[in-house]
Amino acid sequence: MLDLTLALTFILAAVILLIGFLADTLFRKTGFPDVLFLLVLGIIFGPVLGIISKNDLAPVTPYLIELSLMMILFYGGMEMDLSKVLRQSGRATLLAVTYFVFVTVVVSSVAKFLFNIAWIQALMFGPMIAGTSSIVIIPLSKKLKISEETSLTLSLESTITDSLNIVFFFAILGLYLSGSLSLLSFAENIVAQFGVGILVGFAVGVVWVWVLHKIRNEPYTYISTLAILILTVMCSELLGGSGVLAALAMGLVIGNYKEVSSLVRIKIASAKFEELREILTRFQSELAFLIRTFFFVFLGLIYDISFNSVTFGLLVGLIFLGLNLGLRYIAVRLSTVRCPMCKDTTIMTLLCGQGLAHATLSVIPQQYGIPNAQIYPVIVVTMIILTNAVTTFGSFIVLRKKKNSRFQYTEA
Repeated sequence: MLDLTLALTFILAAVILLIGFLADTLFRKTGFPDVLFLLVLGIIFGPVLGIISKNDLAPVTPYLIELSLMMILFYGGMEMDLSKVLRQSGRATLLAVTYFVFVTVVVSSVAKFLFNIAWIQALMFGPMIAGTSSIVIIPLSKKLKISEETSLTLSLESTITDSLNIVFFFAILGLYLSGSLSLLSFAENIVAQFGVGILVGFAVGVVWVWVLHKIRNEPYTYISTLAILILTVMCSELLGGSGVLAALAMGLVIGNYKEVSSLVRIKIASAKFEELREILTRFQSELAFLIRTFFFVFLGLIYDISFNSVTFGLLVGLIFLGLNLGLRYIAVRLSTVRCPMCKDTTIMTLLCGQGLAHATLSVIPQQYGIPNAQIYPVIVVTMIILTNAVTTFGSFIVLRKKKNSRFQYTEA
C-alpha cells in the first residue's frame, strides 16, 4: 500500500506542475507573469498551510540552485541567434553593463548605510537586484510585437545581465570567503571566470557538435548532451572558471552550429543536424520549465510571511524599486542615443521584470552562513513581485497603444 506522505508528495508535485503549465500559458497569452502565481503557490503550501517545511528542503537546496543556474544559461545560449547578437550586441551590452554598474553601486551604497552591514555584504545586493530576467523578458518582448531592434536589445540585455549577475556575485562571494578586499584580486577573479568559462564551454561545444553530427541517428542524444553539459560545468569550475558561463557558451555553440562549424571548418550536414538541434532545444525547454517551476514554488515555501518581515521587505523593496527604475531610465537613455530605439525609452524602462537568476542568488548566502543572510530572499522576492507588476503595467500600456492605433486607423 502506498505511503500517505509519499502519495501526498506526488500529488503536490503534480498540482505544482499543472498550475505552472496554466500560469505559463496565461503569461504567453496575456503577459501576466507566471512567476507571481508560482511564488504565491509556494507561500500557500509552505508558510500558510504548513504542508511543507522549509527545513525539509534544506538538503536539496544547494543542488537545486546549481542545476537552476546551469539550465538558465544553457537554454539561453541555445535560443540565442549569434548573427543577431553580433549585429545588436553593442547597444545591448552598453545597456546591460551601464544598468548593472549603476544599480550595483547605488543600491549597495544604500544597503550599506540602511542595514549597517559590511561593504562586502552590501555589494551582494547589486547582482541580486540589478538587471532583468531572460525568462520574463524574452517571451514577453516577442508577444508585444515591439520593433525588432528593441525586442532583440531587451532580450540580449536580459541574457547578458543574467550572466553578469551570476559571475559578479560569485566573485564577490569568493572575496568574502577569502577575507580579501583587494580590487586586483577581484579583477583577476572576474577575468579568470569569464575567460576560462567561455573558453571551456566553447571548446566542448565545438567538439560535441561534431560528435552529435556523428551520432545524430542514435537514441538518447539529449541525455548524453545533458551529461556532457554537467561535466563541462564541473570542469570549468575546477579550472577556476565560471561553470554557468561555460554552460552559456556551450549552448551558444550548439544553437548556432552553422556559424560555428563554418568558423572552425567542421563539415556539418545542416539539414540533418537542424532536426536534431530542434529536438535538443525542445527537450531543454521542457526541463528548464520543470526546474524553473519548482524553484519559484520553493522560494515561496521558504518565504517568511510574518508581519515584520513582509513590512520590512515591502518598505525596502519600494525604495530599491524606485532607485532601480530611475537608474534604468538613465541607462536606457544613454544606450539609445541617436538610435531609433529612443522612441521606446518608456517601455524599455518599464520592462524590468526580474526572475530566476535573482531568486537563486538570494538564497546562496544562507548556504555559507553569511551574517544577516535571511534579509536577502525577503527583499529579492519582494523586488521580483514589484518589478513583474511594473512589467505587467508596461505591457498593458504597449497593448493599449497598439489597440488605439488600430482603432484610429480604422476610423480614418
